[in-house]
Amino acid sequence: MPDNAVTTVDLPPELREVQARWLAASRAEQERIYAAEFGPAFAPLFAKLPLHGAPPGFAHPTVLISVLGFSWQPVALLAAWVKPHHMLVLGTRESLLQCPGGEPVIPLIARVAGLERESIETREVPDAGETEIYHEVLAFLERHGVDRRNATNVAVDPTGGKKSMSVAAGLAAYLANARMLYVDYGEYDTAKRIPVAGTEYPRLLANPLEVFGDLEIERVREAFNRGDYDEAHRLAKHLADRMDQRREPDTLALVADGYGAWSRFQFQNGVDALRSARDDAKRFATRGGWRWAPAFLKLVDAHVDALGTLVGVAERPASLEAGLPMVCNHLAAAHRTLETGRVSQALLLTYAAIERYVGLCLWILFGLDNDAPDYDRIGEQLDPDRYHECGKKLCGRNYERRELEGKLQYTNGLQLLAALKPDLIRLEDLGPLKGIAEKRNHCEFEHGFVPRVPDAVQVNGFLARAEEIVQRTCGDLSTRLDALRFPKL
Repeated sequence: MPDNAVTTVDLPPELREVQARWLAASRAEQERIYAAEFGPAFAPLFAKLPLHGAPPGFAHPTVLISVLGFSWQPVALLAAWVKPHHMLVLGTRESLLQCPGGEPVIPLIARVAGLERESIETREVPDAGETEIYHEVLAFLERHGVDRRNATNVAVDPTGGKKSMSVAAGLAAYLANARMLYVDYGEYDTAKRIPVAGTEYPRLLANPLEVFGDLEIERVREAFNRGDYDEAHRLAKHLADRMDQRREPDTLALVADGYGAWSRFQFQNGVDALRSARDDAKRFATRGGWRWAPAFLKLVDAHVDALGTLVGVAERPASLEAGLPMVCNHLAAAHRTLETGRVSQALLLTYAAIERYVGLCLWILFGLDNDAPDYDRIGEQLDPDRYHECGKKLCGRNYERRELEGKLQYTNGLQLLAALKPDLIRLEDLGPLKGIAEKRNHCEFEHGFVPRVPDAVQVNGFLARAEEIVQRTCGDLSTRLDALRFPKL
């Protein structure tokens, strides 16, 4: 966090003498003294001051937008501190035409700040010119190739302008994610109602997102909880890019990345992101008051382990137990998509879970490879009558008696496993399993011209039957699925 102690310039004796004359002078004479003597000597010292309120690693801006009122000194001082590559001064006709100490104000600002006059652009705006200010700021950023949505290299200085113009400039800075810099002072002359020359210092105005960022965090949380992990990531990174203290939204972006990768079956990416998010949350969540973190930390260790297991699942598992995590992951994914209203995806995942479960059982129990099954391995274990009975249950009147051949897929795999292991796939399962295939074939992701979006209640029934079938092999399936349930932040 930034240090609250203010650092001002320790004036050398010769400047203290000028300051004393400035304090005793009339307002008009003060303008002349500051412009001719004090400002040119003080500005280089001001430029070396630390930026009060800036966090460690604060990036020095390279572009400056200043609002000019009738106090020109703050504009010159901040220009000296920033040393901008590009500078825009916004003022009214009166403020831009003033001649403090007899010198036109813009050349005066350039001289005191140590800038070339040509590096300062000016734009005249009316007194009630909020809209004009917004347009001028936007045009200036576009002219110089600055991303108007993330202008972190831009400083906006509202110090010298009239209140309405300063507010407008501040709003423009906030919307562009620019930094708000301000020339503050350590002493004030109450008699003349002006800051004491030589006590000024540069200050970073607090980003409102550091205080109100919880409103933005809420939007991230809502996107995550509805399963929109890409949107949660986008919102979190957008928030992080607009904050100086960005660790919380950066960590939330990692959380969204981790579960988003998991939901896309990119297991290694999920492991990497969740490990990083876990490490950050364990280190910083308590001191930062991250309200979403407890729900995440409660589950993340188990989820990192679960993803590690999924990364290690082989194409041809060595046992049922070694392959069941992949089947259970598909079932858990089907639940998530059904809960978020993605009914067809839930149906496809249910179909895929059954197909994987059947393939796993045929491989482990009978040595049948999905892609090149050696049907001689099952020999006399297969009852032909039961095999064809199962085929009729699955295919109905269209069933044709055929010899075993070809790759193992959803229908012929079910038929074969039901014939070989009736305790795993029962005859009464085959009707619902046929229904899964039929509904899947007509949904918007598969066959036919006019899509038929499946009914959520029916898909929920299909998913329940799929779980009942897998339960016969893996024991306490509900515990396994609970362990794969994503957190609600």
